[in-house]
Amino acid sequence: MSACPVYGVDHIESHVARGRNMLINWADNNELTSDNSYRESLYHCLLCSRCGAVCPAKISSAAITLQARANLVQQKGLTWPQRFIHRGIVKHRALVAKALGLAAWLPRFAVNEGRPLRHLADLASTLSNGLSIPRLSKPSLSKRIPYRTFPPSGTRVRGEVAVFPGCAFEFFFAGVGQDVVMVLAEAGFEVVNPDGLTCCGLAVQSAGDLDTAALMARQNIEALSRFDHIITGCATCGSAFKNYENWFPENDAYQATARNFSERVEDLSEFLIRQEFGSPGQRDYPVTVTYHDPCHMRWHQGVNEEPRKILNSIEGVNYIEMEGADKCCGLGGSFGITHRDISLAILDKKMESIKKTGAEVVVTSCPGCMIQLMDGVRRRGLPIDVMHISRLIRGQKGPLRKRR
Repeated sequence: MSACPVYGVDHIESHVARGRNMLINWADNNELTSDNSYRESLYHCLLCSRCGAVCPAKISSAAITLQARANLVQQKGLTWPQRFIHRGIVKHRALVAKALGLAAWLPRFAVNEGRPLRHLADLASTLSNGLSIPRLSKPSLSKRIPYRTFPPSGTRVRGEVAVFPGCAFEFFFAGVGQDVVMVLAEAGFEVVNPDGLTCCGLAVQSAGDLDTAALMARQNIEALSRFDHIITGCATCGSAFKNYENWFPENDAYQATARNFSERVEDLSEFLIRQEFGSPGQRDYPVTVTYHDPCHMRWHQGVNEEPRKILNSIEGVNYIEMEGADKCCGLGGSFGITHRDISLAILDKKMESIKKTGAEVVVTSCPGCMIQLMDGVRRRGLPIDVMHISRLIRGQKGPLRKRR
């Protein structure tokens, strides 16, 4: 109860692990009479896994909740929006890429708060319960980088890696995706952007649609099967990849293939530290930085020291640890839209912690967290930049504002 970000806001027993697990037990024994209330309880969980980290019995309530969602999907089926998104859009990433690519070039066609909507993403913001969604990248990441990116001339080649861009970098943060690729190339690796990839599938799996999620996992595994090192700069995608083994039934022979795949997956910061990557250089001017731990990095992957080691190694960076750095920012994928009031209340706590550090930049390793934190900065009018760690590693100025 003390660790749950949702319970910390609404104090509702059925929204914390203890109460929800009891409801799940009743549902398994056919003792519940209200399907709507039960579904509401299951989807009031962020699946951040913080409760499991502090549980003395080491019970993974997030996994229990996920299985309950899957059972509900099997019994009641998907909602029509889930069917449309999961099986009609997310499964067909190539078609999505073409559609979003065209949307990014659409002329102004509506107005939001007196400002023209230049992209479909702006319209999506008006439909996302107030969450400000970044504009679509123009062009997308795959249009900006080649199939293979080589290390700069004169750099010792240390090997080959495959990069998994993920949907956020591909369509919304293409510049950050380029930074991830260039960090790896500048570290001496030939970076391959493989063909045939699809969404990591975590959003689909978290909704309880395990069959569709397994199909996505299989497609990504096949596309990346020949690579010894698979790197991602997205905490969400990384946590999905490292857990693919559990996306298949125990009696499924493909589970061993998924396990072998997961063992070759690393987050960008995790990989750089293990490779003993030297100091990434220095910034042109001093900057005070703090770091936000994405739940999918800290609690799902157990990666928390590596980003801090990198940040502390950059000359010109004054690193300050924020209070509650490992606490959820409140996005949780679609939770930030469907439960916006709770999401904002959780975000308010995070923004207060960031503000207390006096940092000019808050760094994170998850594009989803970036969206939430950027929204928090915008709402409060704070002079703080939100950056992915790859941008700071490369010493990029933008979008930093030089202080006088």
